[in-house]
Amino acid sequence: MADDHSAATADNGMDMPAHEATYAAFIALTETSVVTLICIVLELVLWGLKGQGAIALIGFVLTIGAATFGSMSGLTWRAVLPVLVLLGLACIVL
Repeated sequence: MADDHSAATADNGMDMPAHEATYAAFIALTETSVVTLICIVLELVLWGLKGQGAIALIGFVLTIGAATFGSMSGLTWRAVLPVLVLLGLACIVL
């Protein structure tokens, strides 16, 4: 096994731009997932504690739509942020 020279070495065979692109995509997916999950928690608060099921359902549809749009457009978590703010304000006001 020590004589196997077909494995890539750190100097020669690594494709760093591909590694960096994969890492950037992983970070973007993680950020979008975290903000989306926070939105879902706020929707559960609206639905369970406040009894506002219709607003929670509308928030859920907006959250999924914004997360999908953000993933496709490259805005990532910034597309979900307005929904997060609106849900937060709805939790405070209602």
